[in-house]
Amino acid sequence: MTATERQTPKQARGRAAVASILAAASELLEEGGFDSLTTATIATRAGVNIATLYRYYPNKFAIVRELAQSIEEERSGVALAALAELGDAPDWREPVVRAIRAMAQLRRDRSGATAIRRALQSSPELWHLDHDVNAATAEAIAPFLLRVNPALPAERAGAIALTVVHTVASLLDLAAGERERAFGLERELELVIIHYLEPELDGTGAA
Repeated sequence: MTATERQTPKQARGRAAVASILAAASELLEEGGFDSLTTATIATRAGVNIATLYRYYPNKFAIVRELAQSIEEERSGVALAALAELGDAPDWREPVVRAIRAMAQLRRDRSGATAIRRALQSSPELWHLDHDVNAATAEAIAPFLLRVNPALPAERAGAIALTVVHTVASLLDLAAGERERAFGLERELELVIIHYLEPELDGTGAA
């Protein structure tokens, strides 16, 4: 079993143990960050013995990776669900704003989301997961941009999509760390993305 795989529990007790381990890791990340996280503290918080934890996860990276994978896939999913309306909506700006707001709301609603994002950025072992999800999301978004402006070269649509995905992720990370100003920063993010896309999706920019 590698650091990115785990044994799948077949019984309800095992599934409950895995759920407890993931919940405990999420809580501890919120409380102390990635560097202070250990398998021992996770097992204690989860109410399982360390042997049970190691039955499913070889190390803390595997636990955080599973948490991150779930959040990153959900982040991509809410963005794509909103952007699917691009090309059909009366104004492309509306689904773009909805996508940004849905991702921001996910950060607020999902326990441990901010701490997990920080772990992805601080750990070389986890950084590539964020990179891979961003790349996959951008690849999925590019065709939506082409529906709005079919004159865009496909390669440029891909570059625009990747720029948007990374910009949104980075500025939402910033907003998460500035809680008193989070909503204001999110509105600024919307303006940044709208102004960036206008020349391309309204067909007034250079190809």
